[in-house]
Amino acid sequence: MKIKVANFDDGYYKLNHYLFFNDAHDWVRSQVTAHNFNVDVEFASAVCNLEMHTINYTPSKWKQLLRVYLNPVELSKMCKRLLHYKEKGGKHKHYIPDIGMNFKARNNASGACLMSMTVGYNTKDGWHCEIFTRASELTMRWYMDLIFIHVLLKKIGETVGFDVEECKVYWHMVSTYQSITSMPLFLVMIGREDWMIENTPENMSPMLPNPGHLSEWQWGTVRRYHKAFVGEGYQNFRVQKRPSEAYRIMKGEMEPKRSVATEDLWLPEIDLTVDLGEEDNDE
Repeated sequence: MKIKVANFDDGYYKLNHYLFFNDAHDWVRSQVTAHNFNVDVEFASAVCNLEMHTINYTPSKWKQLLRVYLNPVELSKMCKRLLHYKEKGGKHKHYIPDIGMNFKARNNASGACLMSMTVGYNTKDGWHCEIFTRASELTMRWYMDLIFIHVLLKKIGETVGFDVEECKVYWHMVSTYQSITSMPLFLVMIGREDWMIENTPENMSPMLPNPGHLSEWQWGTVRRYHKAFVGEGYQNFRVQKRPSEAYRIMKGEMEPKRSVATEDLWLPEIDLTVDLGEEDNDE
């Protein structure tokens, strides 16, 4: 699957909306997750107006992303290499080779989700970035990944000399999935709570079979909405509580938690004195 979108907000909402309402998934696992494989999203820019507090994440999530994924030395090396080729002149005046950076590996069963990124410049695309992701949960975690990459590109751009508005992004996800824990929240976020209500049988029961006009994934979402958002079911784990609490905060039933605006999120300072070693001659 390949889609073209305007920016990070546009990509988040359009991809999730299309997959859900068009029953466009490659595989649904027992109304728990709905999967798509080898998804490419082309963003015309890296502009992002998503805010972490909307889906009930606090600043501790940002600290976790920095700790789990970002290697400050690798970030500094990327920026210094980009500046090296930008300032080199000659044949590189209209071309800066794609410089790569790996995100930290994770010592767990499945490994890291975000794998690597590259940044470069050419006369066809201008400034561009490529993101490679092993797996992306689309309704909550990808939302945070989009914020993370936006802030990262903003920092790189400030150092190297470009704006996120002019940076094209190619994002390749090997495996994507929507999760039943947060799919109802997404529908509320896009103003489609009425759709779940309209598709609720008159005598709603968790044991009711699919009424027939909904896909397996759509019916699972309607059931979860009533059990965990309207009701209090499935609240044993933090991953289950976060979206239902976000729903209750939106409804004014809970107090909002501490938040930091996306424009105020921070990254480690870039160290342009970092050692790059000997120059290669393959560019």
